[in-house]
Amino acid sequence: MKKLNKTKVACPKCGAEFAIPEHETVAIGIVIGKDSNLGTVHPPLAENQSKSKASTKAQERIEALRAAGVDVSHLFAILGANGGECVASNENGEFKVLNENDPIFDAIKTKGTIPNRKLFRRWVLAQMFRHMSNKSWKTQKPISVTQSIHRLGYEYQWKMVINELYAQMKMMEGKDMNNFVDRSRWFNSAVVNAMANDYIDKLKVRIDNLATYKCKGIPYKRICKNNFFVDDLQAKIYRPLYFATYAIRNAKNIKELYEATVKFNEMRYHMAWETPQCKEWLDAYKGSGSFFAMQNLIRFHGCKMVSDNGVRLTKDESYRALIIKAQEYQSEGWRMLGVLKKLLFDNNIDISAKMAEWRKNKK
Repeated sequence: MKKLNKTKVACPKCGAEFAIPEHETVAIGIVIGKDSNLGTVHPPLAENQSKSKASTKAQERIEALRAAGVDVSHLFAILGANGGECVASNENGEFKVLNENDPIFDAIKTKGTIPNRKLFRRWVLAQMFRHMSNKSWKTQKPISVTQSIHRLGYEYQWKMVINELYAQMKMMEGKDMNNFVDRSRWFNSAVVNAMANDYIDKLKVRIDNLATYKCKGIPYKRICKNNFFVDDLQAKIYRPLYFATYAIRNAKNIKELYEATVKFNEMRYHMAWETPQCKEWLDAYKGSGSFFAMQNLIRFHGCKMVSDNGVRLTKDESYRALIIKAQEYQSEGWRMLGVLKKLLFDNNIDISAKMAEWRKNKK
């Protein structure tokens, strides 16, 4: 007796197998084409035979993932035969339906976002809390946020801004405009240009304070194990640096700005750890850190902003109010620190207690 082949119905494009009920008769002697006059046909996928209707629309789930910084280029929404929606993935040629009971989707439904420890804003919250709770090494008395940031050392600002511009460049390449706007609001060509000019000014002071030696009667200075005649300082050190700042100021896009910043940084002589950081960078650091810390508190920790007339806002209203504050204080990032402190006060957030809770949960 001839063995019958198992009947399968598969998508001709992605190879996804469609489900055929075991104890039901299904008519397959049809042609599904543009002119079949069958209307829209939605066969159920074999990987997703759940009868429960999705409580959150598939497309909304995808948008929530996108808003949280997740790559959604391989995701798409599909409609099952029973009318339920689900999210499917076609990553690296492998088709699968994401489990509707996945905790990540539960978080989307209850909080509107995703609890991902690797997200930039979550790391920033921990950093800002640390700066706001740091104490003097000698007296153990609280120090200011500015003093705490200075502890990072002068060179930290260059490492940080290069990493930041690289992240922005990748966002632009991925057409992630929302996050790009939030990040570039604080760290941009104006801030990097100020950093570059501030560095040159500090370098001049440093070189001027170096001892002057003479070689056959000609004065020279020893800079980082290299000898330069005093008359050559302008041409060999300062002028190339000023020329490099031109590329920073005139960068037409984030890629050019990133490359110009990297080039300037490669030309620099490292400064002493205790050298004061650039004021404009410090201001941007406070603005960006405070903004993303508040974004995190609103999204993940249930914090709500209180309006100027004393009204407690909803979660969505709080987020919109945060954006307005960020736009208002774009050139005065230090003011965002005051907004952060008010948000913590209005929501009775104890920084020390919160950090202790995180340390306990991490163990």
